[in-house]
Amino acid sequence: MAGSNVKMEVFGVADAMKYMRGFDKKAYNAILKEMRNSATILTTAVGGDFPQKTLTNWNGKPPTKRRNKDKKPFPLYDAAAARGGVRPKVGVGKLVNNERSILRVQQMTAGGAVFDSAGSKTNNIFTRNLDTYAPTGGSSRIGLSRSRVMYKAVDKRMNYVEAIVGRAIEITEEAVQRSINAPGKR
Repeated sequence: MAGSNVKMEVFGVADAMKYMRGFDKKAYNAILKEMRNSATILTTAVGGDFPQKTLTNWNGKPPTKRRNKDKKPFPLYDAAAARGGVRPKVGVGKLVNNERSILRVQQMTAGGAVFDSAGSKTNNIFTRNLDTYAPTGGSSRIGLSRSRVMYKAVDKRMNYVEAIVGRAIEITEEAVQRSINAPGKR
């Protein structure tokens, strides 16, 4: 959903995990489980940075009845849902720009995603009002990655990310050593 990138480059881990998925599925799943559990602390902290209230008349739960049945209602901002909607995505991601992701933090609620990144494709009154209320951490130019909450929240908690990735490296190394030292594998 909301897409802002805070990068920490670690070389070789994603490739090792990708190959491990093929030869030691149990170890691969253990790494994913450990990363997901560790990332819960990070996602809870990042979710806590979403504001309780935003623009007037945009807070709350969506109405139960829609006036126009053909159009989907614009997602309203619900603070509790936005705070709880930050989730980790772990695993060997697709190859994008010659890089693989092993950990991503995503906002899974529509209202939270709109609040965090609205304006990457348009610069309407709603976006300008949100920018006044909560400036973006990235560029405000159309077409570039923008974030009002997630980028700054993850960036200031890079120590969590380093710990999660560091633990993934340790587990990967242990699994590779077990595989190398296993009898009959030479």
